[in-house]
Amino acid sequence: MNDKGVIMIYINNQEKINNFKKENFYVITDFDRTLTSKESEPSMGIVPRYLGGECLEERTKIFNHYRPLELDYTISIEEKQKIMKEWANKSFTLISKYLTQDIIYKALENANIHFREGAKDFLLKMNNMNIPVIIMSSGVGNILKAFLEKEGCLFNNIEIVSNFFEFQDEKAHIDLNNIMATLNKEYEKIPQEVRAKIQDKENVLLFGDLIEDIKMANEEKLSNTITFGFLDANVEQNLETYKSNFDVVLTDDNDFNDVINILNI
Repeated sequence: MNDKGVIMIYINNQEKINNFKKENFYVITDFDRTLTSKESEPSMGIVPRYLGGECLEERTKIFNHYRPLELDYTISIEEKQKIMKEWANKSFTLISKYLTQDIIYKALENANIHFREGAKDFLLKMNNMNIPVIIMSSGVGNILKAFLEKEGCLFNNIEIVSNFFEFQDEKAHIDLNNIMATLNKEYEKIPQEVRAKIQDKENVLLFGDLIEDIKMANEEKLSNTITFGFLDANVEQNLETYKSNFDVVLTDDNDFNDVINILNI
C-alpha cells in the first residue's frame, strides 16, 4: 500500500507463484518503461532529445500522435497493428537521418533514462544465479545495449532482441520491412540459437508495461509463465484489462524490489 492506503500490487494467480521453481527458469522482459522508470525517455527518444531542433520537433509530433493510441485498448487488434507499424516506420525513418555511432554514446551521457527502482539489482541477481535474461524491445537496440554497457549491466547471461541499426560510412541503415514494433514483438522473433539456450527451462518470468508484451512468451509454456505488468499510465482506465491479462499487476510506483519480494528470490 502507499501512504493513502491504496493497494498497488494485484496478484491474480497465486498458484503460479507458489509453483514457481527458482532453480529452473529464465526471464524475458521488455525494456522501455519496464526495466526503465516510467519517467524515463524511451530509447527512440534519446537521440532526438540530444539533437534538439527539427529532429526533436518531428519526433515529439510523432510521439504525441501515436502514444495515446498505443495505450488505447478500445482499438481493434487489426487496426492497432496497422497504427503501430506506421508509428515504427515513421520513427525509424526519422532517426536514421541523424544517427551515428558517436551520437549514441554522446546522447546517453546526460539522457533522462534510468533503471526502474530495483531493476539493476534484479539483473545482477539473475547474473549471479546464472539465469538467462532475454530483453525484447521495439525500440533502438543500439541504444539499449549502450545503456546497459554504461550501467555496467551488459552481463553474459543477457541476450538483446531488438531493432539494430547497421553503420556504413557513418550512415545508419535499418530494414524497415523487418522492424519489430509493439504488436509483433513475439516469441517467434527470438533467434533460434537463443531459444536453444532456454528450451529446457521449466518456468518463465515475463515483464512488460503493455498487454501486448505477453506475446513475448512461448505459448507452449504460458501455463508455467508468471507475467508481471507494470501499469503506470491510464491506471484507472486500464486496470481491469491488465488484471485480466497479467498474473501480477504493479501500478504507479511499484518496482523490481516488489518483484523480488513476491518471488522470494
